Amino acid sequence: MTRPLLDDRLWGKSDGLEDVGPYPVIGHLIDTAMIAGQLWDNYLTAGQRDIIAKGWGVTEAHARQLMMFWAGLHDLGKICPAFQHQDQEAAAGLLEDPAYPVPDDRSSIRHERVSHLTAPSLLAQAGYPTNGRPLRSIAHQIGQILGGHHGTYGNALNARTLTGPEDQEPRVGAAGWSGQRAAHLHTLHALCGSPEPPALFAPGGACVVATGLIVLADWLASRIGWVRARHWERKHSGDPRDWKTHAERAQKAAPEALAQVQLASAVWKPAKSFTAMFPFITDPYPLQADLAERLPALVNGPGLVVITAPTGDGKTETALFAAHVLGHAARTEGLGVFLPTMATTDAMHTRIAEHVAQAASIRIPVTLLHSMAWLNADYNPDTDRVLTDASTTAGEWIKGRHRGLLAGVAVGTWDTAALAALPVRYNVMRWLGLTGKTVVIDEAHAYDAYGHRLTERLLEWLGHTRTPVILLSATLTGTIATRLAAAYRTGAGHTSPATIAPTYPGWTHIDATTGTVTTSETLPTTRARRLAVNLHHVHHQASPAHPDSRLATLTRTLQPMIDEGRGCAAVVCNTVADAQTTARHLRTTWAGPSAPLVQLLHARMPARQRRGVTRRIENWAGKPRAAHATPDGHYTPARGHRPSRPVIVVATQVIEQSLDVDFDHVISDLAPIALLLQRAGRCHRHPRTDRPAWAPTPAMTVLIPIGKLPPQRWGTVYSENLLNRTVTALQGLTGGICAIPEDVQSLVDQVYAADWTTTAGTHDLATEQAMRALADTATIPTPTQPIRDLHPLTTIDDEDLLVTRLGADSVRVLPVWTDTNGQPWLDRRARHRPFPARIDPRDTATIRNLMAHTVQVDHRWLQGRGPETNTPTHWRDIGALQDVLLLPQHVTSTGRRPYRLNGKTHRLSRLDGLIRE
Repeated sequence: MTRPLLDDRLWGKSDGLEDVGPYPVIGHLIDTAMIAGQLWDNYLTAGQRDIIAKGWGVTEAHARQLMMFWAGLHDLGKICPAFQHQDQEAAAGLLEDPAYPVPDDRSSIRHERVSHLTAPSLLAQAGYPTNGRPLRSIAHQIGQILGGHHGTYGNALNARTLTGPEDQEPRVGAAGWSGQRAAHLHTLHALCGSPEPPALFAPGGACVVATGLIVLADWLASRIGWVRARHWERKHSGDPRDWKTHAERAQKAAPEALAQVQLASAVWKPAKSFTAMFPFITDPYPLQADLAERLPALVNGPGLVVITAPTGDGKTETALFAAHVLGHAARTEGLGVFLPTMATTDAMHTRIAEHVAQAASIRIPVTLLHSMAWLNADYNPDTDRVLTDASTTAGEWIKGRHRGLLAGVAVGTWDTAALAALPVRYNVMRWLGLTGKTVVIDEAHAYDAYGHRLTERLLEWLGHTRTPVILLSATLTGTIATRLAAAYRTGAGHTSPATIAPTYPGWTHIDATTGTVTTSETLPTTRARRLAVNLHHVHHQASPAHPDSRLATLTRTLQPMIDEGRGCAAVVCNTVADAQTTARHLRTTWAGPSAPLVQLLHARMPARQRRGVTRRIENWAGKPRAAHATPDGHYTPARGHRPSRPVIVVATQVIEQSLDVDFDHVISDLAPIALLLQRAGRCHRHPRTDRPAWAPTPAMTVLIPIGKLPPQRWGTVYSENLLNRTVTALQGLTGGICAIPEDVQSLVDQVYAADWTTTAGTHDLATEQAMRALADTATIPTPTQPIRDLHPLTTIDDEDLLVTRLGADSVRVLPVWTDTNGQPWLDRRARHRPFPARIDPRDTATIRNLMAHTVQVDHRWLQGRGPETNTPTHWRDIGALQDVLLLPQHVTSTGRRPYRLNGKTHRLSRLDGLIRE
């Protein structure tokens, strides 16, 4: 049968082209194919190319041709009546053409679904077998990939639709429509080298990486600048229908298209030793020296490294060196670092950017990935920044939605990576980004059972795709270490059990190819110390007048610091309410010129206030550093300079991980042992020459509530079983001394071991199993079983509907002050700073300023709220502000009246943040 001539009246792009006319489908398909080839050559890592080639059982050269061909086919579904009739003007030449009949059913059908429906039968014309069950058909697998180019895979086809889509779904269009789809396919097939069909049905890892590549090529070929340039070249060429020449033009322009959006494989300077990579570290810590000496000899490809050591032992630099070794061996040269909180992520981004600037041999953008990254003025300055200002600056395109992980180096919250394990729209772009990197997960212990189960599924896929991984922790139990390691090994194809017994300090390497586990000896540490642990049983809510009350005990413990008139102490509380009450008590306990400076820090402060408080605490208690100026005039102020008066920092759990601070003494409410050890890590953290006489050695005071644990005021923040077992472990310390690091691993394993002997222990285990089961229902399928249907990988359109941690539901509120007329203002007197009910979406300065004054709170607080809290109507089209609720506080002639709801008042204090009582 004679194949019809290709009809370039079939349009593919029209938006933004009103002055030049629509761009034909074939032009866009060829452009996407040529860009895919460029991405294969200069963006994908060698490891990612290997995933695709081995997945379909072909050579890399053959795989390159296939990827170009498949990428070109992605919009084949635009050749259908429903799509072409969307733009009557663009389709003017087709509307009355009898070659393109309109079906009786004129309802809409998405063009990507048409691609999925029609591609398998068309691929049969290129030699792809379609006989047999659809879920064992390579043609159907490719059709499902093409149908997923808008972020979600469609439902699998049945056998009849696989071979006769026009009969089963008339809306795809028959006659001329099907003929043109075939003509476009064969034109692309020839331009891409006429590749033979692949030999194998590919595993899930190859599919998601291939889909990600196709989506990325489509995004680049759809940028209006690219489309207009290719459109102009075609119209001004000698033969606008010379598709081979069109492909050559697109191929020539593709490198610049990648360069404009900062897409390139990471390339690093050679570093054969630890000191070569970090020349400023002349005397590496024992952990750093041992791993640097022994790991390179063990690594022959991808693998997992688990590093366990106290804070201050140089885990970050150790991880970066390990990433260099693993990434080079696995041929995945990118880097991704993921942490538990936004505060730690912001700090790490600065640190990693400095490392990349020094260690990279090309310009590599370093993206910052969390929900509030755009508020970071260093990462998102109000004024446009020229990319040549810094080798690590991320441009606007790479910072866009779904794109941040595509950068050569990315630093984000753990959720950023964990979302890849959930069936959300465009999670293929997360996998495209992750599989090109060595993935570093810091504070791997810092999640609940639900979060750990998500991490396990993530690690299964990372093992499956042969992606190198490094896990860091100061307090990782052997049980959790074994689970995480087993997930990675299982994903890599090793089902034999292997128990991980972390050494502390030490490291473990797991070879993804052989499954071999190698664990270092327990290493010496320069952080070795004997921590005195003082236990006090207190009445948690009793009046300060009661001698055994919590507040009275706090006062007595801190009195030596007040008597000497100098020093810096931390009081770590388990709830914001306790922290606020404690700070108010301590501010009024002492008076006069020697009274201490009391600073409160918690998460229920507006972002702007919290940043200012954090800087103040770092200036007072950070690692001592003299002021200095660089040759280019950049001034860095001194830090770690103690004030002349005593300092008391009252904080919640935010201080456990977010700040590099050093206190003479730490007082903590009872918490599970791992968290107490984290808090103790802030005591005598750095060498100082000005330690006060009252705190010559490291010591921690733990306040244990009398009665049933936890006290009612704490809610369910920590389990009864863990608290009771922590008390038992602490009481068992010989002479009240915790030897660090010798006692750490045994304490952690003792407290977190499975406990079937008590009701509380059994309850914890049941809760843990329930949380793990819930996570199993939420995650994508395991890659350890053949994934023949891709649809379950992307069943949820809106990732905002998911949370990666149980109990993470929260809302953002903006405190406002209303005058007697009910008009909201941004200042406390309701007279100076008008409330901006209308905002230009391009006014990032105003939007950022408003978000900096918001507070994140539990969504249950505002259940039953009134209309006065509603998001302003004109904010609902501004992404950052569309979910922000107002928290009105009424200003009257006699003062301010807090917002009252459900028997509770809510007010914003200058010192204490948002108070709910």
